[in-house]
Amino acid sequence: MAEVTRHQLSALLLSALRERGLGARDLFEGRQEPLSWFFRAVAYDQSELDILESGALDALHAPSAMVELVIDEMALGLANIGTGGLATYLALPASDVPGHDAPELELDGEVMLGYVHIDVAPPALWLDERESNPSRNDALATRLSRVAQAVGAVSDTVEVHIEGALDPERGWTDPTENVRPAGVAVHFTFDIPLVGTGKREIAAIFARAAEGAGDAVEGMRSVFRGDHE
Repeated sequence: MAEVTRHQLSALLLSALRERGLGARDLFEGRQEPLSWFFRAVAYDQSELDILESGALDALHAPSAMVELVIDEMALGLANIGTGGLATYLALPASDVPGHDAPELELDGEVMLGYVHIDVAPPALWLDERESNPSRNDALATRLSRVAQAVGAVSDTVEVHIEGALDPERGWTDPTENVRPAGVAVHFTFDIPLVGTGKREIAAIFARAAEGAGDAVEGMRSVFRGDHE
């Protein structure tokens, strides 16, 4: 891999989102010890975000995608310097084989450079306004699952999150028939392998992530449109 920095990675991710018609705001970066760096952004449909930022709206009641890029900084360093560079930091035992002063180093193919996590969720207002009862919540869960299946083909993992009064055996249940999911989201993860991953491969992974985010945002919109029909 040619030398790449954390900020080049975040710029590539934002570019991929723009290519899919998504605008990003609330950009934030930080560190998680000991060697993890993360970059987060909230993505919306760009046309809706333009209306919000023009001052025409006080709040944007539209689906959003929380996008998080997590990078293993040690893996990033290895990607940049290679095993030859790593060997300069190590005191390796000499080999008895002529012409080989030290064992050959190889990177583990299962090590990840990082991950892109995406959580697509509806605005709180949509949950507040919807009629909530076990049958409608079952229908909501079914439609979310269909969105996840349709969009999840481009991701490495996909999950549907619905927090609320969900009984493992009987499904949505509440004596008052007033079950309201506290949190609704479709979650996707995209792996970034260390071995064999250069800028072009990273850009392709980010393009898949942006595609998934864009399709899931529209899928979430259609789910709640159907919920009101």
